[in-house]
Amino acid sequence: MDHLLSAGPVQVRYENGFLRYLMLHGTEVVRMICFAIRDPYWQTAQWTLTNEVIDVQADTFRISYAWQTNDLGIRMAGDVFMTGASDGTISVTFRGEAQNNFLKNRVGLCVLHPLEGVIGRPCQVDTATGDRLEGYFPDYISPNQPFRDIQVLRWQPASGHDLQLDFTGDVFEMEDQRNWTDASFKTYSTPLAQPFPVAMSPGQPVQQQVRFTIYPTAIRDDVTVLNSLQLPVSKQPNQPAGVQPAPVRPRIGLGQHTDGLPLSAEEATRLTALSLSHLRADVLLPTGDWQPRLANALADARMLQVSLEMALFFGDDPTEDLAALTAFMGDERAAVGSILVFDFRTRCTSDTLLQTVAPALRLTWPNVPIGGGTDRFFAEFNRNPFDYNQVDFITYAITPQVHAFDDCTLLENIEGQPPTVRTARHLTGGKPVHISPITLFPRYNTVAQSASERLSPPIDPRQANNFGADWTRRSLAALALAGVTSVTYYETHGPRGLINGDAVFPAFEVFRQFIEE
Repeated sequence: MDHLLSAGPVQVRYENGFLRYLMLHGTEVVRMICFAIRDPYWQTAQWTLTNEVIDVQADTFRISYAWQTNDLGIRMAGDVFMTGASDGTISVTFRGEAQNNFLKNRVGLCVLHPLEGVIGRPCQVDTATGDRLEGYFPDYISPNQPFRDIQVLRWQPASGHDLQLDFTGDVFEMEDQRNWTDASFKTYSTPLAQPFPVAMSPGQPVQQQVRFTIYPTAIRDDVTVLNSLQLPVSKQPNQPAGVQPAPVRPRIGLGQHTDGLPLSAEEATRLTALSLSHLRADVLLPTGDWQPRLANALADARMLQVSLEMALFFGDDPTEDLAALTAFMGDERAAVGSILVFDFRTRCTSDTLLQTVAPALRLTWPNVPIGGGTDRFFAEFNRNPFDYNQVDFITYAITPQVHAFDDCTLLENIEGQPPTVRTARHLTGGKPVHISPITLFPRYNTVAQSASERLSPPIDPRQANNFGADWTRRSLAALALAGVTSVTYYETHGPRGLINGDAVFPAFEVFRQFIEE
């Protein structure tokens, strides 16, 4: 059950063990205070809450509960204490103890900062070594941590409040979660610069605290910019700089059924009514079964009367892979409408790979645009630049469920999608942006290297209900407004598609309405 709480002038929602939406005089100043337990593959362990005690007064509150987890090979237990005082101070104390031997990448508290009223605003960081650093929340998405070694964080949102967070128990730093299309900045521990994973043993404790206060002294507004992607101080605005692209109607495509099962005639007839642009086919050239999957994709594309968006994943010998692909395609070359170029292991595009395969691709498909970037998250695109002049467009994938999985977070994270388009255009000098694919649930764990995992992704039941349709509608509208050129959503059919046998999912109608507008 949710509880609306007050700590003097601050209102906050208590929800499933976390504090959400800290509001000061009607303005959101903190998105969430929570904790996370992450295994060596950055998977989030699920935990249960017991012995919950909630004491709510008119302008104060006290909350305590016990928690435990036995998930992903991690067994831990502990407790959490939360207090809210009448002066607006809010404290959250997290304690835990390992109950077995396991490896962890992260255990502890996180604070999420909203985007609105925060982007471009000044902040100060006091470090554990006694230094004071001054900068801004980044405008364009920062590829790396904007602030490190955070003991005290002071900031001034657009509302003019002067706020402070004190962190104890570990070394904290901040990351720009828009790299994963999360609509937040996150302050967390332990720093990524420290080796991970970390071995935990039975009895090993973890204890941290975060304290939020309304800071009485104003932050200077002439601070020196520290972030590499920031504008000069003289041009540092509270609003994004640069000319925004005019809204466009992006080309809309779908992905091939992951299991490679071909469309039936009835399914193809239904999908043809959407007047789609393309069908994405993942061609994992180092694997032994890419030919039948590609053959099925070509047959599906013919039935849908669309071109093929061919995502090519090259192995250790790209020249040999390309020769095999060219021989296999034969007279089917005309079916290809666009090509994405990735390394099979990194799922990214490199200058070396492009220099090896792009000239031959342009000879074989002379009028087909070639794109590069990543099959993974925007973070990998942001952190792995290449010569963008070698491609006609850039590409990356989107899913709203990298860090959290509840309905509210999924809807919040739509706000994190347009900044990726804007930053990509800034980095590449205005290259067209093709987002491919967009899926409700992550297709695979990007840390794992298993091809079989990528060919059997998990299923989110919301794909088939009205929530999935609503999320799709909002995502499509946001990306169209951001000026994206092409989008590839979901799959054609099956539990990760728009139809599944005789069932037509509500998201089908979203695309039909968008295309007919």
